[in-house]
Amino acid sequence: MRFTFVVPGLASLDRAALASSRPLARLASWTTARAEPRGFAAALLAAAGAPAPDAAHDVPAAPLAALGAGVDPRASFVLAAEPVHLIAGREDVSVAARVDDLDADEARALVAALNAHFASDGIAFAAPRPDTWFATMDARQDLVTVPLDDAVGSMMSSHMPAGGAARTWRRWTTEIQMLLHAHPVNLERERAGRAVCNGLWFWGGGTLADVGLVAPFRAHAPGGRAGDLLRGLAQHAGGETLMRPGSFEATFEAVPATRPASHVAVLLPAVADASALEELDRAWLAPAVASLARGRLASITLVAGGGRAATWITRRPSMLSRLVAGVAPRRFAVPGR
Repeated sequence: MRFTFVVPGLASLDRAALASSRPLARLASWTTARAEPRGFAAALLAAAGAPAPDAAHDVPAAPLAALGAGVDPRASFVLAAEPVHLIAGREDVSVAARVDDLDADEARALVAALNAHFASDGIAFAAPRPDTWFATMDARQDLVTVPLDDAVGSMMSSHMPAGGAARTWRRWTTEIQMLLHAHPVNLERERAGRAVCNGLWFWGGGTLADVGLVAPFRAHAPGGRAGDLLRGLAQHAGGETLMRPGSFEATFEAVPATRPASHVAVLLPAVADASALEELDRAWLAPAVASLARGRLASITLVAGGGRAATWITRRPSMLSRLVAGVAPRRFAVPGR
């Protein structure tokens, strides 16, 4: 059995915190890190065995996330359409933050207004949850976009879509800002002192066919937006999707003997500091690394997200490698940092 651990935020931890983790040091001693310049979604797809996405197009994160959120895109082209708060400056617009506190009625009203406005353009907006929005269309869009996490805190102009359809989407983006700015939902939010949803950020476009074939696997992910991508990837592959247990041992023991899984992927809690990493080590990484050394696991893949995305793929080490790692472990470091 092989395990993949997906850890948001790990690549952003400071070097001292990463160096303090004994399980990470053992993994670093037994393998070589591989940077993923196309980001977290690309690293996750690669870890699941998906073919490398076409470099001329987006990593198709949106159709998978939609599937994981309960929206079956079928053959449609899908973009994530994330509600954002924009702040206009003297010469540019800042992408200030994701708006994740909309209630169900607010999201429903805003989506209805967008669908009425863009009905003739063949775009359908859907919000399976108030903080999770998608735009679907029948026609493929020639776009290259930037994930929202890379754009937040930056000027909007430097992260706008590129490609043959970019001009149209930039115009639509402006129309959306005007439409949302004057919407009663935002007027009420402004009166209440809450951040207005005055824009949408489009990224991760593609179709499920763009993902390619992936062998079935068993995925453990929390509910909500954080787990959508892994959950959708497992569903696309024809695998199982389950909630995340509280530890590695619970996850390992949960695999039914009658239906053994060759690949189990777990989306772990995001780590933001050394104390969170210590808890991650205790419940997940240390027992998993020990199981790898004892031969209970065939391999461990670690996908780290954060400022940079990187992957470590570790197969059962030899006895000599285990001895060396015990005496002089290699320092765990994110490539490019």
